[in-house]
Amino acid sequence: MILEMLKVSVLGGTLAADRSAGWNFMLSQPIVGACLAGALVHPGAHWELYALRIPIGVGAILQLLLTDASLPAAQRQHDTATAGVVGSTVSILAMSRLHGALPATAGGALWVVVGVVAGLLAAIAGGWVLGFHRRRNVADTRRATELATEGDAGGFALLYCGGLLRVFLLGALWSWAASLAGVAACLWALPRLAPLLGARDVGILFAGLLGCGLAAAWHAHVRGRPGAPRWAAL
Repeated sequence: MILEMLKVSVLGGTLAADRSAGWNFMLSQPIVGACLAGALVHPGAHWELYALRIPIGVGAILQLLLTDASLPAAQRQHDTATAGVVGSTVSILAMSRLHGALPATAGGALWVVVGVVAGLLAAIAGGWVLGFHRRRNVADTRRATELATEGDAGGFALLYCGGLLRVFLLGALWSWAASLAGVAACLWALPRLAPLLGARDVGILFAGLLGCGLAAAWHAHVRGRPGAPRWAAL
């Protein structure tokens, strides 16, 4: 897993910097991060089809769930940049290591559920981790004002680059740690829960998460708009 974790760390740091640096190319959206992680983490040729399906499912549901400020994950300073990365990585790596202990139920729906749960937990906990960066930003903002007043362009650029490096390292470290912790938790817990992970039960969990995501998207983006029922129908 060394190579996979290195890729995930670099990707997580890059997306965290993209979200915080000011240019924001929208790479830090959960669905984009999840699909990028799926492209970098290879479980093997035997799982190629699942490796294509799972990141899309994980990213799409996380994209819906993390848009509504009324949800628990969104009430905090949550970390959406690495949530999709962690979710996809955990589900793909756990799937490739537990294929003998768990049935491949419902066309990979189990691993979408696992990835979404891992991504939501990573979004909440990652917000606490990146709180260090936000606290340092307060001091950096005051210092940037002083440098701008003095006309010190070099110092201003150095301060900006230092903040960018800090958030990259935090995002990389968090993506690495959260992914490893998530895979370890799956390897410990899922074999013990195998009797409860039949196709019907997994399907209910998957449908519940998708329903919550659609409700969140409705609440955040559609409710109150003119012609809202037509939006919902589409």
